[in-house]
Amino acid sequence: MIKVQFFLLVETLIFSLALFDALASQSTRILLAFAILLFLLGRFLQKELFNALTISSAVLLFLVFALNLYFVLGSLLAIAYIVVNAFARFQKRTQYVPVNVDQDLSVDAVVKTKWFGVQEVTREAYGFEDINIIRLVGTDIIDLEETIVTGGDNMVLIRKLYGKTKIIIPVDVEIALSATSLYGKVTFLEKKEWQLRNDSILVKTSLYSQSHRRVKVLVNTLYGDVEVVRV
Repeated sequence: MIKVQFFLLVETLIFSLALFDALASQSTRILLAFAILLFLLGRFLQKELFNALTISSAVLLFLVFALNLYFVLGSLLAIAYIVVNAFARFQKRTQYVPVNVDQDLSVDAVVKTKWFGVQEVTREAYGFEDINIIRLVGTDIIDLEETIVTGGDNMVLIRKLYGKTKIIIPVDVEIALSATSLYGKVTFLEKKEWQLRNDSILVKTSLYSQSHRRVKVLVNTLYGDVEVVRV
């Protein structure tokens, strides 16, 4: 809370300096007065004229402050503050993952997110735990060959901008795949291929609904291929 108050105080000072700097010029004062006059005039006219005059006054205000050093500095600082806070919250939400290795023992693990490159996830010797991956660019390989898949809805969720995704499952595990991509290809168990062009697809094995050993995979990408193979 103190950080927010300090940020607002700094922003208030910067934009106050921007206003004082703008009022120091006679031409700028005329433009500001004209913009305010247009806005007030529009309030007494019809809706169409009000919208036009409001847009005109906004354009004039932008012209007044666009080249103002203090205004640009305050705007950049506000954008940087929003991005840093959003990234910090995003990191906290995606890096902390509980991994249960036994019914009577819970171990909390911090999983480092790789924003770029190849990332391989395995679940060797442990019971299945839901997998949630969020990153920017890279190839993801989810290897469930040694995983003990029990009953229930086991979930794998992958969200990224670009990169190939490969899911490796055992022969005795059924799978349902939901994939969404702006541009990509889906290969399902080497039997069928689909080209996605801003499309979504849901495909599953024939025994998925009846099986107690099953996994549901959701992949959302902007650009990238998805492949499911059995070993």
